[in-house]
Amino acid sequence: MTPRPGLLSTVPLQRETTSSLICRIASRYGLEAKALRSCWKWHSHQPRHDGGGARADAEVLLNTAGRQLLGGLCGVEEDVLARALPSWGHQDAKVPAEEGGVPAAVWRTGGTVAGPVAFGCRLCTARRTGTVVRVVRYSPLWSRVCVRHGRWLLDADADQPYEYLDVRCLPEVAAAQRRWVGWRGARCGRGPSRSGCSRWRTRW
Repeated sequence: MTPRPGLLSTVPLQRETTSSLICRIASRYGLEAKALRSCWKWHSHQPRHDGGGARADAEVLLNTAGRQLLGGLCGVEEDVLARALPSWGHQDAKVPAEEGGVPAAVWRTGGTVAGPVAFGCRLCTARRTGTVVRVVRYSPLWSRVCVRHGRWLLDADADQPYEYLDVRCLPEVAAAQRRWVGWRGARCGRGPSRSGCSRWRTRW
């Protein structure tokens, strides 16, 4: 079964990997991810761990026709996808932009495309999308704590079953992240963050 473009809407999460979005679209249509991936012509094999399991940090780069297809499948404007997906504008020599109008794709590992990737918080994802599914997002090392739910989100490149560590009993971890974000904002000229870190920055 191939879903009709635009039948159901799946909005990308900010800084989500394209591979993660494709998996969520498949889930929305009641398909396995590999069934939906058959809509593209692939020029490489899905990255896997040495033990054989598929890597959660696998990323997808699409040609022009492939990006148009993805936009149609998730029912979202391409400019919205371009703002949300860090890999959207990345090209790959293996996937010519034109290629006769055929939707084509190539696998890469997420960290080699636009920086390190980590699992997203499933509780936050459920709150925003209404479904409890795995999400993988580009996430710098200093912003891995979900402050709302007290979860330290783990790297998505490790061959292990866990997505997060429970740090609810360690409130200082979330507090340290808030202070660090505020300090980085001040260094970049953006002023104090909403967490009120201006008082903390005065001690530096």
